[in-house]
Amino acid sequence: MQYIGGLAQQVRKSAIHDGEPRRCDYEALNSFTNTNDESSGGFIEPSGSQSFSEVDLNDTAEFSKQGLLGAKRIALFGSIVCVANNIAGPGMVVLPRVYQEAGWVVPSAVLVVVCVASSLAATYLVDAMARIPGNSRFQRRIEFVNIFDEYWGATGMQIAQAMFIINMMAQTVSSIVANAQVVDSFIVFLNPYRTTYALEVFPPPHFISWSPPLEVIPAAAAAQHSREAAALCHEVNAVPFADLPGAEGRLLVSLGYVFLALLLVPMSNMNLDDNVIIQKVSFYMLVVLSIEFLVQFWAQGLTHHTVPAFGTNYSHVVGSILFNYAFIAIIPSWLNEKRQDVSVNLTVWTSTVGSTVLYILTGLMGACAYTRAEGNFLNALSNECSPLVTRVSAFLFAFGIIGLGIPFNCIVTRYSLLVGRVCGPRSSSFWAVWFPWLVSWLVYGGGGLHQGVGRGGGPPPPPPPGPGG
Repeated sequence: MQYIGGLAQQVRKSAIHDGEPRRCDYEALNSFTNTNDESSGGFIEPSGSQSFSEVDLNDTAEFSKQGLLGAKRIALFGSIVCVANNIAGPGMVVLPRVYQEAGWVVPSAVLVVVCVASSLAATYLVDAMARIPGNSRFQRRIEFVNIFDEYWGATGMQIAQAMFIINMMAQTVSSIVANAQVVDSFIVFLNPYRTTYALEVFPPPHFISWSPPLEVIPAAAAAQHSREAAALCHEVNAVPFADLPGAEGRLLVSLGYVFLALLLVPMSNMNLDDNVIIQKVSFYMLVVLSIEFLVQFWAQGLTHHTVPAFGTNYSHVVGSILFNYAFIAIIPSWLNEKRQDVSVNLTVWTSTVGSTVLYILTGLMGACAYTRAEGNFLNALSNECSPLVTRVSAFLFAFGIIGLGIPFNCIVTRYSLLVGRVCGPRSSSFWAVWFPWLVSWLVYGGGGLHQGVGRGGGPPPPPPPGPGG
């Protein structure tokens, strides 16, 4: 927050010259010569000494004509939906585990503090954008990294671009892994043989299959009649491919991973304003399914694990929670395509406060409901130990909330690469849309999601006890 606050202060100083607001030199903008050259790998250099943000008008207008950028059509509800859906990402599914490890005081306090800090940071960033010459009403197409170029020069922009891409890639890869695991469970659910499949790339390539452990079948039958039996059933490791010998060192591409790519890659090539309809469907599913999960936690019983006020392992608290609130990176893309009558403060604060309440309830109730919370709690809700309605809800949540957030992240990343003059149209599509799918399978197995999301807080915890765990 201090980082964005410092940027806003610098913006205020640079936006005033001799007591008068700075004006945009449109003649200089119109004299820019477009040097976009896809034949040279898609990388673009600015003309002469002009900054990247000084040359946005001509190129972005051309990109819009080509359908590569969207128009200002996102209303208030669509705006809240876009921000809230971005917050409710893969970091949400690890919160019950975080609460079990760290107790309820520290995670809850950090959630509240980060909620306020991230909301203020977002509004500071909007203020910085509005003070850029010629952009008081966000009429110019300025993405996240262009702000840094405007006030800190090309070096600042390059650093910001690198950090932005790392952040968006981390969110996208974690979302892909979380979804693929649950889609594999869904394949088991639909398959009469209760099996899913994968191509194991290393060690030597060959096809493998996975079915839930045999002890799950009688345990799942008993779980339908007793809370205690359900709690014991959830102690069995039923995460796809995680209980295979040498699972930590396996590299595989699962059937669920392939199906997910076939569904989501086409959506990732849409524009943001076109994607809002999909985001609204995702938001409705978020509300309904979150309520169902909280009811299931209550029905499961909130006495299976006593969550202390203070725990023993805080290594994943900060990393996991900050991961949830990394939505500031999508704010400029949203501003570029929101309607002018949409309130920034109402959009941001409604989304963050609502999401924080949901996070606290999910983390605390999920931690109490299970003796051992999974690193991805959707695996517990979607396995055979849960009631049918909860399993179906978990499958829908994985695809409808986390899954449909993947195209959104890809679109924002593509915008940044394109408008930031890092890549041309084809190259930006490759790096933003295709590249995450080409690398995410490397961390599919071995509990990579929980470790990856919480990596900012320290090393991963030791494996939890339990049969097959």
